[in-house]
Amino acid sequence: MKYHLGIDAGSSYIKLALIDTAGNMTAKNIIKRGADIDASCRQSYADLLSEFKIAKDQIAGVIATGYGRKQVSFCDEVITEITALAIGGFAVDNGVRTIIDIGGQDSKVIAIDESGRVVDFVMNQKCSAGTGKFLEVTSASLGVKVDELDRLSQQADKVLNLSSTCTVFAETEIISYIAMGEKKENIIKSLHSAISDQVIGLFRQVTMGDKGKILFVGGVSLNKAMARELSTRLNRELLIPQYPQYIGAYGAALYLKRKKDNRSESK
Repeated sequence: MKYHLGIDAGSSYIKLALIDTAGNMTAKNIIKRGADIDASCRQSYADLLSEFKIAKDQIAGVIATGYGRKQVSFCDEVITEITALAIGGFAVDNGVRTIIDIGGQDSKVIAIDESGRVVDFVMNQKCSAGTGKFLEVTSASLGVKVDELDRLSQQADKVLNLSSTCTVFAETEIISYIAMGEKKENIIKSLHSAISDQVIGLFRQVTMGDKGKILFVGGVSLNKAMARELSTRLNRELLIPQYPQYIGAYGAALYLKRKKDNRSESK
């Protein structure tokens, strides 16, 4: 059995997805990114081969995508996150026309057509506003773990005005609310609302935002409060795949496999 490996060298985590000859994801791995992106990717690669008992000579190709893709020295090729997410998202469900991706340091919305090709995309341009990092930093200010956000958000009784979604300034606003005795639950609900504002602003800019299914991916899609807030505000159902953090890596691996398959067929 030969495999193709996709590496998503993200700003916060390294995600690996291994696909077989049928294009199915058969193995995956995720580790927190270290200071040396290439070393982190090498470690994750070695861990994956060891865990799933796969020999290195069974890997037909390696491709990298994501924030640190150009620093992965052992890959055969690199592609952008936009292309990888479009391919991976369309493979999950060919009815998808819009992909919302919220990662550690950025958020993006991608519009794809009926063949899965990218027709439009937009990314946030304001530091880590509307991202996983924003949630991590602000929840830490409240002394709350990220996995508690959903439960606490549901206990809110009002939404506060957070005038800034810049991580630094929002943290200052949160500290002010705490000083005024505001409930943590209300602040947390307001954080999700503020991020939703950012993402919906991006969503409204893509040309196919009102057509087809919406796929929600990236680490923040695992936050049920965030998914619920976006779904409610958009008045649309969000499709969240089984492994939403791996869609970029999966799409990259599919891209490489298909490219090699096409070369073989043309010989």
